[in-house]
Amino acid sequence: MKFFFLGSEKLPSRPKLLELFQGLLGGTLAILTLECLTIYSGCYFIMAPFGASCVILFAVSQSPLAQPRNVILGHLISAFIGLVCLKLFGNSAFVTALAVGCAIAAMQFFRCVHPPAGANPLVILLTANQVNYDFNFLLFPVLSGSLSLVIIAYGVNNLLSKSKWPVYWLAFFNNKKNE
Repeated sequence: MKFFFLGSEKLPSRPKLLELFQGLLGGTLAILTLECLTIYSGCYFIMAPFGASCVILFAVSQSPLAQPRNVILGHLISAFIGLVCLKLFGNSAFVTALAVGCAIAAMQFFRCVHPPAGANPLVILLTANQVNYDFNFLLFPVLSGSLSLVIIAYGVNNLLSKSKWPVYWLAFFNNKKNE
């Protein structure tokens, strides 16, 4: 039976075995590395949104959302907004919602949208009563963790895929005049 509101639906093609292995290896290696760096360095390298970053980095690595610029700047900008909102306004439900909205708008403005980074303000504001956040959080785990993920993604994605990764690195300079 066809439902008119579903239209003509079609699932994406089934991934090849090598692509499944790439996701398995990349996700496992990335999170294990972040966990080990955290244990042996005494500094945090891991936070929950990095699990979702791994999905994008290893399952849809050619997407603009999976490029180093988006991963690194998206996480940094979103975490910065979460910290600023926490420091200026506390952690009410409205501030939490506003911080997520501002993070989305800022990632769009700076052309570095990375959906998992949208969770950074949530992590910060929803756990503010248990964790004493300061701006060092931007270095550990946000920057250190996102850089580590990018390095691991570079190795795994170029080792196992015919498509080279990344499509672009940071792309700070744009040669087109109207953009």
